[in-house]
Amino acid sequence: MSEINVSDYSIFEKAIVTTANIGTCFANNTSVFNSCKTKLGNQEIFMGPICDECVSAMDVVDVKIAAERESYETLKNHLGTTMKEYMIADNKADITITDPNLKSVSDLGIKTESTADKDINADSVKDGTNVAKALNKYGDELNNAKYATVKENIYTTTTEETINGKRVLVTHVVVNNPSQVNGAPANGAYGNGYETPSSAAGRLGATILVNGSHYTDGGREDLKGANNIVIVNGEIKTDGYSGGQEMLLDSNGNIYNASGKSASQLVNDGVKYSYSCHSTQVIVNGDTSPAYNEPRSYHRTVVGQSGPCEYYIVTDIDDQPLSGTAEYLKNKGVNNAYSLDQGGSVTLVRNTDVINNPSDGSERAVGDFLYFTN
Repeated sequence: MSEINVSDYSIFEKAIVTTANIGTCFANNTSVFNSCKTKLGNQEIFMGPICDECVSAMDVVDVKIAAERESYETLKNHLGTTMKEYMIADNKADITITDPNLKSVSDLGIKTESTADKDINADSVKDGTNVAKALNKYGDELNNAKYATVKENIYTTTTEETINGKRVLVTHVVVNNPSQVNGAPANGAYGNGYETPSSAAGRLGATILVNGSHYTDGGREDLKGANNIVIVNGEIKTDGYSGGQEMLLDSNGNIYNASGKSASQLVNDGVKYSYSCHSTQVIVNGDTSPAYNEPRSYHRTVVGQSGPCEYYIVTDIDDQPLSGTAEYLKNKGVNNAYSLDQGGSVTLVRNTDVINNPSDGSERAVGDFLYFTN
């Protein structure tokens, strides 16, 4: 038995913001337009029939702009009313769907255990949640995992596997709420130096944390290549237009890219963090061909999304070409995947423990992070 709630109203919120911005645009244009009319009417050299005709034509345009502005205001109000109606209906809804293949967590027989490598508390997991569904679907994975954490709001396993003969750690993360997926700069502020991943994990209360952007002096993102923007915690740090190489993380927990969009557009779309890295594209909307543009074998952190609030992280143990990782992740159902910083920066932290072997011999302090919390 699983409960279904229509609780994501972000599409309405984004549409309301967009229509409000367009309405403001029309209002600004009206102000400028009226100023032009006044200037034209005050010029004695243009007195007479020609001036009257120009002013008349401008009046027609002015009326049209006012009408468009009113239309968008009406649309914004309609969207707000509709969102409230959905919220009221959602609060009243009590819809259950019986899935014969979905067992109650208590019927799965998952052993609760607490060790250094496996921290499993199946008793805390509520039926019908993303984590409960993961336990139903990935029971064998949980049993075979090298590391595992299962709590009320998070399911995560890490297994050692091979891709084309190359060893990797594959971390699978499922969370109940997109707010559990976040980015963070080193030491709590963008450009505030570097921090080791294990230190950041402890500070942020992360269950799983990996290194983030390719960085330059002072922990700032390296914007060479096609990377052009920086967004940190929903704030624009470097303005411009996306070059399509950034990995974007939005408030719905989605990772994607958006070539050509401005930083302000992306923030309005709900983007809360951007990651910059050379050759970052691995899978874009199901297409693995971008991975073949980088033929080098190298240590990398690759993050992929296979569905709402579900992610895979591949941490290379041996040097690995991106193409092999791309095909592996696509077979896992990943639709979008991106490579973050590489080489000695590649670090995978569980709680505060580094569970890979960074190629530098120890963890490297870096500029920012991607992390998941319970």
